[in-house]
Amino acid sequence: MTETPPKRATIAAVARRAGVSPSAVSHVFNGRPNVSAATAERIRQAADELNWRPNYASRKVSGQGGRSLGLVIARASDTFGRDPFFMRLVAGLTQPLADIGWSLSLTLVGADDEARVYREWWAEQRVDAFLLVDARTDDPRLDLVGTLGAPAVVLGAPVDAAVPAVTVRDDAAFAAVLAHLTELGHRRVARVNDAPGLAHTQARDRRFAEAAADSGVEPSYAVWDAEAADPVADLLGRVGDVTAIIVDSEVIAAEIVAHAPELGVSVPGQLSVVAWEDSWVSTLVRPRLTALDAPVEESARTAVALLERLVRGDAVTSQTVGGRQLMVRESTSAAPGTPA
Repeated sequence: MTETPPKRATIAAVARRAGVSPSAVSHVFNGRPNVSAATAERIRQAADELNWRPNYASRKVSGQGGRSLGLVIARASDTFGRDPFFMRLVAGLTQPLADIGWSLSLTLVGADDEARVYREWWAEQRVDAFLLVDARTDDPRLDLVGTLGAPAVVLGAPVDAAVPAVTVRDDAAFAAVLAHLTELGHRRVARVNDAPGLAHTQARDRRFAEAAADSGVEPSYAVWDAEAADPVADLLGRVGDVTAIIVDSEVIAAEIVAHAPELGVSVPGQLSVVAWEDSWVSTLVRPRLTALDAPVEESARTAVALLERLVRGDAVTSQTVGGRQLMVRESTSAAPGTPA
């Protein structure tokens, strides 16, 4: 039996708790001066206790208003702007949302403000559902959306059975990459990530270890340190004698390809580089990046379809979309010392 989510509080409920009329609540939240400071404080406290905010959606000129999907991203604006994945995701969400008459409400926040924005957007009825990205292994947002009664879908590795997820079928991706690399003579391969706390990072670590064991590759792991004086030099100094690396971030992979030769490491002559993501960025650097193209647009369409059903009150389950495709380019070649 599907559990009924908690209902949103109403202005009448806030008024009853504060012992005032609904019009007094309205006056306080509209900034009108005809309510005493003590009463206004009591009203705001009641609103906080009930997790209520004014219904901004009802103020739309049409009086009807469309639904909106909330996408709250805890990243700095410069990081977000340089990440091609998010550009593809936003583009991929646009058409399926337009097809069902929804809009996208997107904001960038600091980690400390993340929960507050979820609560405010939901209480103010600015959004009708949330799409969660960058899910962490112990992610407080999962409990939060459950407490709020907000429909939500995770994009990435499933973390909590109570919140459905849209996951890329990655089972064969590492096998495909390592088959490509072992064919070129590589036997020592490192996996490089820049977000060890994310659920999908740990899931990829496990799949990499399994694929490495199956293919006879000696695996190693490294975390990108963006705070290092020279992050590329720092990484190359820590990965040791590996002859190939698989990098989660396409942007970081491009930075390695561009800067490694300046440090005396030729790509791909001494080090082959594979990016876990693929976009226009992979084709701008020289040598062009061998990369895995993910079905970002398919993931976006699937997530929107699940969220629409959740808002209607339907029960849904997690979905898996098509796997990544290996795009072989010039950043991978024969391992050093491999006979021609």
